[in-house]
Amino acid sequence: MGAEGGIRPRWLWGRIFEPPTDFYTLLDRHARKALEGVEALQEWVVCENREERCQRVRDLENEADVLKMELGRKLDESFVTPFDREDIFELSNRMDEVINSAKSAIREIEAYEINPTVTPNLAELLEILVEGTRALVQSIHLLRNNLPDSSAQALIARKAENRFAKAYRASMKELLQMDDVRHILRAKEVYRSLMQMAEKIDRVGEKLQHCVIKMS
Repeated sequence: MGAEGGIRPRWLWGRIFEPPTDFYTLLDRHARKALEGVEALQEWVVCENREERCQRVRDLENEADVLKMELGRKLDESFVTPFDREDIFELSNRMDEVINSAKSAIREIEAYEINPTVTPNLAELLEILVEGTRALVQSIHLLRNNLPDSSAQALIARKAENRFAKAYRASMKELLQMDDVRHILRAKEVYRSLMQMAEKIDRVGEKLQHCVIKMS
């Protein structure tokens, strides 16, 4: 039953009673861990010690899984949450998909033996993904006390997908001008994997905007 029927939505009760668990902090920690993973992927492409950086992405993905499970356990244990518990759970799940995509991208780059130095604009594409993920972190951080700015950061994150799509098309055009057909086919798969990460970032931004509307 809705508020008009005399029962307040769960997230409204969260404003009246202090929740025993700080879900804002849990979400913030999870988002920052995802950002670390995307940044590690970017560093992996531009640094020399790639084996070490590759393992770093895997380690961060595992740490993010621990944070996700902790948040889910706290949701099960908590009667009161600061906003709708289903939204908290879905927001965490969507954020987890971002760092999972980073690990998948590294797997493909390794499997296809892609040389980042001869793959057009790979570093630039990853920079867009890092910027989009940073905007998600800022949006989640602002969710507690500044809903308008949180929504604005979520919008910046969502625009990163459009920026990526434009850069993706330009990169594909440049790639197809190369003579190495095997490299072209392999690099296309990596580009598509990164495009999926951009879509995951957009999905988190979409959910954040949805949460802001419900909490306003």
